[in-house]
Amino acid sequence: MARVAGEVSPAGVRRLREEMRIAPAASDTSLFTEVAGFVVDRAGRVWVFDRPSSSLFLFGADGKLVRHVGREGGGPGEYKGINGIVVLGDTGLAIWDGGNARVSFLDSAGAFRTSWRVPGGFGTSEGLVTDRSGGLYLKNPVTPPREGEIIGRIGLVRPGPDGKIADSLVPPDLKVPREVYVAVHVYSKDSRSQSSMTSAYAPNYYWAWHPGGFFVVADGGKYEIILARRSAKPIVIRRTSAPVPVSAGERDEERAAITFSMRRTDPAWSWSGPPLPETKAPLIGQYPLRGLFVSRDGRIWTSVAAPSERIPDAELAPPRDPKAPVSHYRTPAVYEIYSADGRFLGRVELPPRARLMEADGDLVWALVRDENDLPAVVRFRVEPGME
Repeated sequence: MARVAGEVSPAGVRRLREEMRIAPAASDTSLFTEVAGFVVDRAGRVWVFDRPSSSLFLFGADGKLVRHVGREGGGPGEYKGINGIVVLGDTGLAIWDGGNARVSFLDSAGAFRTSWRVPGGFGTSEGLVTDRSGGLYLKNPVTPPREGEIIGRIGLVRPGPDGKIADSLVPPDLKVPREVYVAVHVYSKDSRSQSSMTSAYAPNYYWAWHPGGFFVVADGGKYEIILARRSAKPIVIRRTSAPVPVSAGERDEERAAITFSMRRTDPAWSWSGPPLPETKAPLIGQYPLRGLFVSRDGRIWTSVAAPSERIPDAELAPPRDPKAPVSHYRTPAVYEIYSADGRFLGRVELPPRARLMEADGDLVWALVRDENDLPAVVRFRVEPGME
């Protein structure tokens, strides 16, 4: 059991120093234009999957382009999209291409090696994971839906070269109270559509797969993290801190956003659920944050509640649907980091509009968007170091 209480001392606060940035200009069509995902291999090279071209860009640890591989299509070395990408032990890659219902394997130079057929019908982002044993897993529903759920709980399934699923792993369940808003539209006796949402600030359940080959789960409502180690007793991390309020303006905007989303399914939907929370859950997973993230070296990164900030007018992105409400608030990306044995290592805040993608020791890689919403791949160094 590891317990942490109270505010983080100044000695525990770290900062990020930018070391490397890959940022194509708006007029540069020779590099990526929209990042669907990226991974970092053991040599520090960065593999970026570009959504519009369905291809990979390999950059060296210095940020210089090494090569461009792949293209859109259905043949070997071709892709229709990406549902997950991981680095393998030999620094090759595995890519889950849901559009082609397969996992493709590349060598360390990006050359196509082989592919496995995998079941179609379900897709998610960052849906492919691996560990130090070389196990390869897809994120998929592994239990029947519960009340208020459209699909069952997401867990891991192990694909095989024959296209069959070898086994499945179900993450430990935590009874986290969840308030779910559901909309249902019935077209006929045999046809209906359904959608559901929760508040971005409400308690939630999170899980991740550790490189050591076990689940890490978290109760966002009471800041409890469990490392469910297979061959040893679980490690439990519990943290207490002061609650973070949600302003009336934030609640009004979120209520409008939930109502808009629900009415896209059921035009007659009206508010019938509980009121929105007036304080944020200790751990939050609001995009672009991750409520729980395990880095390549096995450290536990938890996205913690922080006071919201008003988005500068120059950075307000118009919604894709012109009728959708505009959000004027964002939560800073603040993470608290723990070692694999539960020791508190520090607190780090990412820059605005940054999404944590990978970490290893004191190196952090993030997808950062500028005021024009253009993506950049950035490597930071944590200072002072966390050991």
